Amino acid sequence: MSELWAGPSRELSAEVERNRMTFRGRDGVDVDAVLYRPRLAGTYPAVAIGAEGTGPNRFIERVGAGLAQRGLVALIVDPYRNDGPPDPEAYEDFETLMRYINALDFVRAATDVAAAVRHLRRLAFVDRDRLGVWGYCTGATSALLAAAIDQEIAAAVLFYPSQPIFDEITDNTPVNPMDLLWGLACSSLILYGDQDVVLPPEASAELGRRLPRGNVDHEIAIYPGAGHAFCSEVPLLFHKEAAQRGWERALAFIEHKLAFHDAEERP
Repeated sequence: MSELWAGPSRELSAEVERNRMTFRGRDGVDVDAVLYRPRLAGTYPAVAIGAEGTGPNRFIERVGAGLAQRGLVALIVDPYRNDGPPDPEAYEDFETLMRYINALDFVRAATDVAAAVRHLRRLAFVDRDRLGVWGYCTGATSALLAAAIDQEIAAAVLFYPSQPIFDEITDNTPVNPMDLLWGLACSSLILYGDQDVVLPPEASAELGRRLPRGNVDHEIAIYPGAGHAFCSEVPLLFHKEAAQRGWERALAFIEHKLAFHDAEERP
């Protein structure tokens, strides 16, 4: 379905390099990840990417490659640490996905995204002052929480965070992300569809109230007719116009906030 919209390409550009690597989690465990970077020598801004509730799949890899082609280093973080749903392409297997998402340790997932940002800061080809987070669905929740943890993150792109409020407060979900919005120190773009059951009108209004109340530099993009996970390329979820407009807005936002749209290092 990707041929229907100008989102991240399926083809890995010759200008982009892909590598598997590890970073150290806050619990001391080495975490597997995938790094995309421009091949051209230079120092680049970077983002840690929170994968969806599916775990890393072809779509999130294309996002990482697409961002690297634009001049970013992109590090994809698996919230499950290689123990996620058996088929990460099966968006429509909601029963399996929800079983894994409901069991996810969001504390670990969020601190892994924050640890990925710390790892990026140590790489010689990354500009430590131009770092962001980017995420989709459950990965956007993890990215949001990581941005609340790390006050030096410069920008956050959050596609439809799927847990603005957790179903219950537990050891794995100790605080609602909605209650941490005031703690965001970075410029933040939050994108939802107006048909997303995760963010009904009253929650959308609360989102719009809390961000200004916390003096957070933010943008909220709401796309008419789009439901949850509108970038997911399956018939039940995909919304072409929202996916296209969201991708373009997110690129413009991250390029502006990380100040590399005119940078000499961009390939």
